[in-house]
Amino acid sequence: MMKRSVQLWLSYIVILLPILYGVANYQALPVRMAIHFNLDNQPNGMASKAVVVFGLPLLMAVFQLICVGATRLNATHKGPAPRFERMMIWIVPVLSGVIYATTISYNLGHRMDIWRIAISLVAFIFMAIGNYLPTISANQYAQVRRGTRPIHPMVWRRVRYWLGYTLVGGGILLLLSVMTTQVIAIIVMVVVILALFAMSLYSTLAHS
Repeated sequence: MMKRSVQLWLSYIVILLPILYGVANYQALPVRMAIHFNLDNQPNGMASKAVVVFGLPLLMAVFQLICVGATRLNATHKGPAPRFERMMIWIVPVLSGVIYATTISYNLGHRMDIWRIAISLVAFIFMAIGNYLPTISANQYAQVRRGTRPIHPMVWRRVRYWLGYTLVGGGILLLLSVMTTQVIAIIVMVVVILALFAMSLYSTLAHS
């Protein structure tokens, strides 16, 4: 329990620490900063400098609090999945750090390939979840999905590895797709999502 608590506090430090990067470059940043981009890497959303430099990390810290709180609440009522919970602690800090650094760097005038960075983040999430999903029991998976009946353990033993391999394999393919075109990356993502949906549907129909 202490180890998880330490990791949780460290995760908030990781989320908030990049503010120093924004503060160090505050004077060089434009008054209005680009925070959203289209597929052509052109900004189509803006926010004030103060909101981005200080507000973005604070917003991600609140998001981390909600995610961790929901995970712990689920574990308290439906059984723990320690490895999966530890992984969930670090998803938001990693995303926050990359998004914040990318946003500040772009607005400082550095050339950034936003869509490749975004696809790489999605790939990271796929691989992280896919790596730890097999550690979740059949009952925990059913409860997370709010199922009314438990999934048969034999069925879940098959499905969890299918899901894990699909997510990890899909993440690797997404990383490779950043060396090609946006269309290829989108096709890979759609195929992975459809495959996950099909497996989830199978597990739903295969109740005990």
